[in-house]
Amino acid sequence: MLVVFTSCGLAFVISHQTQAATTANAPDVATELKHPYESVGQYQVEQTDESWRDGARDRTVPVRIFSPKANTSTTNDAASLFPIILFSHGLGGSKAGGKAWGEHWASHGFIVVHMQHGGSDESVWKGKREADVVADMKSAMSMNNLGLRVGDVHFAIDEIIKRAHAKNPLFIRADTSKIGMSGHSFGAQTTFAVAGQNSPNVRGQTGLDKRIKAAIALSPNARNKTNLDKQFGDIRIPFFSITGTLDGEVLNDKTEPIHRTLPYKHMSANNKYLLVLADGDHTIFGGHNPGARRGTMPRDNEIKRLVKSSSLAFWQATLNADAKAVRWLQDSKVGFKSALLTTDIFEFK
Repeated sequence: MLVVFTSCGLAFVISHQTQAATTANAPDVATELKHPYESVGQYQVEQTDESWRDGARDRTVPVRIFSPKANTSTTNDAASLFPIILFSHGLGGSKAGGKAWGEHWASHGFIVVHMQHGGSDESVWKGKREADVVADMKSAMSMNNLGLRVGDVHFAIDEIIKRAHAKNPLFIRADTSKIGMSGHSFGAQTTFAVAGQNSPNVRGQTGLDKRIKAAIALSPNARNKTNLDKQFGDIRIPFFSITGTLDGEVLNDKTEPIHRTLPYKHMSANNKYLLVLADGDHTIFGGHNPGARRGTMPRDNEIKRLVKSSSLAFWQATLNADAKAVRWLQDSKVGFKSALLTTDIFEFK
């Protein structure tokens, strides 16, 4: 059993993890051919950091924007519009979270906006005594902070639409009719809230934003395990839940890896997907380099490739109505499932 501090200061326990930290082997050609959505896309990616002010809530939302940029191979693509994807970091994180996913999606023609949520971001642990961090982190995992995060998402979408209409250079090619939402851990909980989850803690209140057309939750969870059909049954948009067999408890909250599949199991059918990757732990799904935080696990690189390829195919299938991406996700013989280990789980309904 190993206690690990992530880059965002989050202390958690990784159990049943006895493998020595090693560098994963490079994939062979056959493996690469099974990941057609894993390769870097045709667009160069530009990173821009900004702070957006929400005067109505007296709150600032820092953002990191990954933008696809034209190059010599995309000169005939000048008239196309790019869908929008928002990303919400986990507890104790920042706008730097999810970099691996955001850069990958942007290289394939998506504008990706990573939000930073004050009150549940890196300010929870930075500059504090190690002995105080766990208690402060637990305190920050609150319904109040979830509400602030939901407000950040609504505000960010408002701001993106406003900037697109004003022909802001970063959003002049934004397709505001195609908006996706994503997040890791507490960001996954944020994603559920804006996708239509009914919260049993606030009398069925929902933070649903109907402008969101599809969503991905990395390391999802059903923190309250009562009335799960009611909680998740009203999520109508396409939804992809991604987790792993080592994606267990955080802050000693007694979460078991199987619990992270519960939201999917209690959603209604129609474009719902679940991916459970063998040996995937909580850190790897954050979208940053986990090796510096808990050592490198043998399957880290493969897991990152699988998340990149499957998540991109999901966005292409849902936001861009790409029939080829749908076939690749759902074809068990030559599609995504053929690239998985027998100990991985991929299903859809």
